Amino acid sequence: MAQKQLQLQERPLEASPATSRPSFNNGKQQKRGTLWVIGSFVFCPCHLPITLGLLAAVFSGTALGALVVHYSLIAGTITTLLWAAGTWYGFRQLRARQTCAI
Repeated sequence: MAQKQLQLQERPLEASPATSRPSFNNGKQQKRGTLWVIGSFVFCPCHLPITLGLLAAVFSGTALGALVVHYSLIAGTITTLLWAAGTWYGFRQLRARQTCAI
């Protein structure tokens, strides 16, 4: 009985394939987070006049362009929410830790 307990204690803990989560490479996850943060700065509220002007110019003559021009407060709010969500997700990817799948 004592020998079986010793054998069980000496084996390293391993997760079974059915319960293990897919793991991401730390470098790949860090690059993805960095790209999300950099990409979200396109929608940064400090660039809002430029972003709204660019959206109005790109979509001029379309229904979306008319919506951006006439409802600039709503378009600015959506742009700010996109920035906040992208920045939050990017920082979340940068701070993610490897977890044990047991």
